[in-house]
Amino acid sequence: MKVYKYRSIEENVFKRDFETINNNSFYSSNYNMLNDPFDIYFNEEISQVINQLKILFPYKELNNFENQFKKVLNFKEEIGVYCLSKDFLNEQLWAYYASSYSGYCIEYDLDKLIDKGQNFDFQYKFEIDYKDNIPTLGIDDLINLQDGFIKKMFATKKSTWKHEEEIRLIFDKYGMKKFHPSAITGIYFGIKTPETIKESFYGLFKDMDVRFYEVFPSNFKLDFKLINETKRKLKLDVNKFEFDILDHHQNAFHESYYIFYKSSIDGPKIKEFILAFREEFCIKENSLYIFNNEEVKSLINVYPKNDEEYIKYADSIITVCDDWEEVTINNPYKDFHYNEIINKQ
Repeated sequence: MKVYKYRSIEENVFKRDFETINNNSFYSSNYNMLNDPFDIYFNEEISQVINQLKILFPYKELNNFENQFKKVLNFKEEIGVYCLSKDFLNEQLWAYYASSYSGYCIEYDLDKLIDKGQNFDFQYKFEIDYKDNIPTLGIDDLINLQDGFIKKMFATKKSTWKHEEEIRLIFDKYGMKKFHPSAITGIYFGIKTPETIKESFYGLFKDMDVRFYEVFPSNFKLDFKLINETKRKLKLDVNKFEFDILDHHQNAFHESYYIFYKSSIDGPKIKEFILAFREEFCIKENSLYIFNNEEVKSLINVYPKNDEEYIKYADSIITVCDDWEEVTINNPYKDFHYNEIINKQ
């Protein structure tokens, strides 16, 4: 999913933001810095319920619960908030946040932006819920913490802000956060953006895969066009091979790709493909599972597999390769699974 951040080009702001982007960073704000005075604004009925319970059941556990609940409410003083939009052609956002079409808008790959391998304190991603009433935290919200309690606290705004189509990221602490360089995939310039600003970004991203667009009025609405593109200088070309990515799993430290390889099954060529694929796609330690058919996709996330599924899965694998191993062409699953099945019979 792509998300967008509008920025102005006021002299001090642009210099600060440009240096931040150059360091593959962004700033997650304290809630007091948000421009809506009713942001992270809520009522709660839980304290009243706790007080009533303490009268009926004067146990120490209720005092402990009350103290923990107060810590949760005060957590808003510590969190970091990063606000983005789903829309890069929003007239109001261009006028308000991007110097009246003289600024720019950054396009991010959201999955890479929230990668906990870059920021361990990333906690929540929300689409803002727009309402006209003050959100109230009740006992029922404790049952569904993320979509009830937490969302009401940190991701509910007045409906007057609905036009922003906001995506909000929540971190444990406000301050600077990191992202992988490939998280920025595009820059949109306004119709009034100075050429010096554009040239600055062309130079900044000269060795990265970034597309640059111009946003302009057309037929009483905003439109855009591609005006430039920068590319990484890669040693190998993965596009000379035919393949489909069947699935992709990742955690903070590792990612796994499941690939249907369509080109000729030749040892040296597959080795070249593996090296080219990693150069193009991988950003962490990784494992590549390379298959000779796409039907195996339905078995990738099946655990445990029955005998028939094991055989089909094993027969489909061309090779499995971890990035800390030398690239070799073999099928480590096949003999294991066949032997396992034979031993069971």
